Amino acid sequence: MARWPAAAACALGAGLLCMLAVSASGQTPVAAADGEGGNSRFTCTDTEKKRPGCTGICPDRCPQSCIALCPSCQTYCPDQVQPVRPALFVFGDGSLDVGNNNYIEPNEVGDPWRANHSYYGIDFPKSEPTGRFSNGFNMADFIAKAMGFKMSPPAYMSLNSPAKLDAGFAGVNYASATAGIWRDSDDGLNIPLMDQVKYFAATIEKMEANRSRQELSKMLSNSLFLISVGANDLYYIYNIMTRSEPDNKTDVPHLLSSYGDNITALYNLGARKFAIINVPTLCTPVVSHTCDDLMTSLPKDFNDGIKPLMAGLASNLDGLRYSIADFYAFSDVVSANPSAYGFVNTGASCCEGPCATNYRPPCANRMEYWYWDQENPTEQAAKLATTTFLNGTTQFTAPVNFETLINQK
Repeated sequence: MARWPAAAACALGAGLLCMLAVSASGQTPVAAADGEGGNSRFTCTDTEKKRPGCTGICPDRCPQSCIALCPSCQTYCPDQVQPVRPALFVFGDGSLDVGNNNYIEPNEVGDPWRANHSYYGIDFPKSEPTGRFSNGFNMADFIAKAMGFKMSPPAYMSLNSPAKLDAGFAGVNYASATAGIWRDSDDGLNIPLMDQVKYFAATIEKMEANRSRQELSKMLSNSLFLISVGANDLYYIYNIMTRSEPDNKTDVPHLLSSYGDNITALYNLGARKFAIINVPTLCTPVVSHTCDDLMTSLPKDFNDGIKPLMAGLASNLDGLRYSIADFYAFSDVVSANPSAYGFVNTGASCCEGPCATNYRPPCANRMEYWYWDQENPTEQAAKLATTTFLNGTTQFTAPVNFETLINQK
């Protein structure tokens, strides 16, 4: 894959880190008078004394969509976040799971992969393990926050009464660690995408008891459907292709077809806005020692196929809108020049093995690691990525970014 020149990557990294420093501090940037067009000059504040500062020009009353140009980079004006859409529905794998796997029982195959123990959640409020495969918050949390919700939508498996679907409704999270698009890769120890869609249908059925069909349809059409899935299926395809007789139905084209079927099923249930996060590299710390050409090519082929898949669905399904976040390309850019983005390590995991207390304690400088465990990003990596997907250019989100999709009528 082509990589950016170091200077360009550093410039983009400076802009993103500057933005994160502002959002993390919760402070309004310093303003100084500027005589051009009635604008004020805002200076990002490097509160941690670790990140490069930058200066951009914004209007006095800066809307969320305002982009301030910094020298050789881009950053975005801070703004008070307000709820902009009725709900967020989350589907996918461990990158978005907020605790569904905590409720899956072991079976004859083994135990489900869970994050309900230390050191998971070490940087979460009260240092609580919640089922998130992170040291703190994950991408679903940051997108929910950007939409104005105080809390990320709850795990579907934690909801034991219809009332919980109505009180302060922010949406529902169906994502499940180790889940894939296909059922073949689950062994009963996760919730594959097709079952997540079925659970969403059950959610709608419960909500219909307290809402008119017209009201529910309007809410769903304005809600965001966030999906990040496919990596576990690609591992499954890799194993089939390298360890057994090839199966002409176990390949990327068939996987994409199944993905499209699930998105169509969600559309038929009322979904209209799809925020798709493509699959990252399969060469994570857990498999980096065996990474080969096939493992490198599979996610590229899958990600290349998502674009025409979504374009085709949008042309055939009235009102369907979408944004594709290129997690693969963004993580590749960060890995090419980690220091430009505040990282010192993008190849090893901060936490060993299952991140349990009988293993060596995790690294102390967690904000400087891309990987938390052997497959999933740290809170800082998730924050940087979602900030880019929400507000970035078509370099990493197309045809529009997530914020534009959220605000579309």
